[in-house]
Amino acid sequence: MRKQHEERREEIAAAALAILAEEGPRQLTARNLGARVGMDGSSLFRHFENKAAILHAALDLFETVLSDTFPDAEPCWESLKTFFLRRLALVQARPEVIRLAFNQHLLVVTGETEHADRVRKVVARSVSFIRACLERAQSAGVISDAVPAAAQVWVVTGMLRGAALGSVHPRPTPEEAWQWLASTLQERDRQP
Repeated sequence: MRKQHEERREEIAAAALAILAEEGPRQLTARNLGARVGMDGSSLFRHFENKAAILHAALDLFETVLSDTFPDAEPCWESLKTFFLRRLALVQARPEVIRLAFNQHLLVVTGETEHADRVRKVVARSVSFIRACLERAQSAGVISDAVPAAAQVWVVTGMLRGAALGSVHPRPTPEEAWQWLASTLQERDRQP
């Protein structure tokens, strides 16, 4: 019985995360959420105390799934590769995660910014990790330093977003996207 309760809580949190990312917080209603998980909206509250608890669980899930993509190693070129492959596999499987990451303003409702701030902190951790990897790769001569690492972060995050949500068909595998990214970052200055 306890296992079913925990599985149901996870299912509800995942559905809430999808609604937040796809439709925004105003659509996170008991009725819509119940429809997504195949239960009556009032039954949700057998698993959660209130709507705020559901929102909190959805953001916990967001944070957990993104945290799981970080490698254990220190930031470096190989760590960036591991991170990129894991993160892209995640967001291709669960595009709502990247939608929410790139649209934190979706969480600002009636002037409350607590939830959006929480998402921003999770995203900032990713950006800091990517930047540290790029800076170390530049210092080691693995990638060009012609463009500052702070700007190269845009290339990495843009590639993640494009490979997850873009309209290229067939969608690139994480490995293919990494090869494109690595080629772009490792390209040396060309002489005219």
